[in-house]
Amino acid sequence: MREPRRARGFTLIETMAAVTVMLIGAIGLMGLFSAGLAMDGNARRMTRATAIAQDLLDNIALWPYQDNVAGTPLADACPANNNDIGDTGLNFETDPAPLTDGFADHGEPDLVALGTAWTGIPANSLPAGYERYWNVVYVDTNHNGVNDLVQIAVIVRWQQGGAWRRLVLLSAKLNPNGS
Repeated sequence: MREPRRARGFTLIETMAAVTVMLIGAIGLMGLFSAGLAMDGNARRMTRATAIAQDLLDNIALWPYQDNVAGTPLADACPANNNDIGDTGLNFETDPAPLTDGFADHGEPDLVALGTAWTGIPANSLPAGYERYWNVVYVDTNHNGVNDLVQIAVIVRWQQGGAWRRLVLLSAKLNPNGS
């Protein structure tokens, strides 16, 4: 009597099932690759914005503390924004003109007005689409009538996907004559 032959290799159905599983995995990997590229672009834009904001903060650190003197780069030019200098209301992501609409104390025109005193990134060297602003608020922490410090929020924004995105860095500058 003859023994039945053992099956060798794969059947067509097994091969198709294996190819289908591999195809589903490949589609998942393509999605991960696409998401990775998007995150890489977002990280690049955020890194540029951080460098621009840090450059402005470094320059602000060199400016003299002037106790809210009008016309100076550290003047509180728009007291209406003092409760939200860091833009927690996301106004810089929705407003097309934050400087003229009262959401920003200072912007690019103030840096241009500084002339040679401005040693940071020139406006014409900013990456396309990036804008920088800063807000200030003077604080009398011990309520003695003398401002003890100025809080500073640097806001850099850029267009991405038809909408504004923004980065905010916060700092403070102590009054050297404070009490």
